[in-house]
Amino acid sequence: MTAGLLARCEKCGRTYVHERYLVCPYCGGLVRPVYKPRWETQAGEGVWRFSSLLPGIKEKVTLGEGSTPLLAARRAVEGDLAVWFKDETRNPTGSFRDRAAALMVSDALSSKQRRVVLASDGNTGASIAAYSARAGLSATIYVPEWVEEEKIILMKSFGARVIVDTKSLDELLEYVDERSRKEGLYNASSTFNYLSVQGLKTIAFEIYEKLGSSVEAVYLPLGSGLTLLSLYQGFKELVVLGVLGRIPLLVGVEPCGRPLYASALYNVSPCGEEPLPGLRYYRPVIYEHVLRLIEENGDVVTVTRKQAIEAAERLSRNEGLFAEASSAVGFAGFLKQPLDKSVVLVTSHGLKSPEAYARARRLKFTEVFPGVTKRLILEVLTNHPGLTGYEVWKKLGLNISPQAVYQHLRELASKGFIKVVEEGGRKRYYVEK
Repeated sequence: MTAGLLARCEKCGRTYVHERYLVCPYCGGLVRPVYKPRWETQAGEGVWRFSSLLPGIKEKVTLGEGSTPLLAARRAVEGDLAVWFKDETRNPTGSFRDRAAALMVSDALSSKQRRVVLASDGNTGASIAAYSARAGLSATIYVPEWVEEEKIILMKSFGARVIVDTKSLDELLEYVDERSRKEGLYNASSTFNYLSVQGLKTIAFEIYEKLGSSVEAVYLPLGSGLTLLSLYQGFKELVVLGVLGRIPLLVGVEPCGRPLYASALYNVSPCGEEPLPGLRYYRPVIYEHVLRLIEENGDVVTVTRKQAIEAAERLSRNEGLFAEASSAVGFAGFLKQPLDKSVVLVTSHGLKSPEAYARARRLKFTEVFPGVTKRLILEVLTNHPGLTGYEVWKKLGLNISPQAVYQHLRELASKGFIKVVEEGGRKRYYVEK
């Protein structure tokens, strides 16, 4: 069980000490930590520079997250518009989720927890794995099977136990929430822990530090809506403290294939394409709250997969910013509906999801599989040639049956990626050179 922090539901007033719910399980209201913020920065490292605006956590784990640059657009934006890119790719694991991980892992450590558990579509999992390694905690991460291989490799490199599952991300989040409640585990899933909002809101503080009150709009990937909720909270705190006069317009950008918020606000129909990884939500637990915030202080824009990839290429070729395509949707939204004096949030590094840049890779490996399982099998066989199907299944350590692995092996063989050799009466598998 966790302890040491007090939080209160803003709707029913219920208080929480041991739990870190972001949404009250009794009335559905947002849960916020109780403390007295004040605007001042300190000499601490990472997000802990803003300790006076954060809940009081005893142990402070950091990898130097935050303090990312705000870069004025030079060549990617046409006309006389003033635009800045908030480059979150500079964070320790390459994404803005490191800010949230710093708080959640610090809280777990302060609460004498030894293990954290979460569901993630990639970036949060990599961040929690890294910070858990730093703190000496173990991490178990449930991911949907479509999560990119690169992100799974990151999680495993930090020593996390990664369980790849066929369930949707929403289903995995619910499963981890239920399991953590029953077993008393620390739930570090971003939309189920209010400290994720506390970490991500520091982006708003840094925007104010550099640009003051001059920002009219902030464009960001929408996904579950957690980032928009976090930025709103950060800017609102500055307004309440009398530091900032108003909250900038928050423009959430989401894929046209699954327009969660645009469908509700503007009756936008799905465009028939699968969203990019990182943006595949059905109905996040914070949906109603984010929808209300967009109605009151924001807007939503939908973009196609092609527009997101083109925006990513435009960033890299004209600004030297290498972003994964799901991170570049904020810029794609800006290009579709530009506003002057805007900040575009670039959330994650392109090497974490290089699919958009597949043309620069060897042709043989540009084929996009429906998930990561086949690529993980290729990785296993590259490192351990000549394994049997059962041995491949053991090496993978995924939450799938041996029969499913044999099916993947047959499909890989039919596509010419691997060859099957009979040795000693047993089938052994090798990657084709």
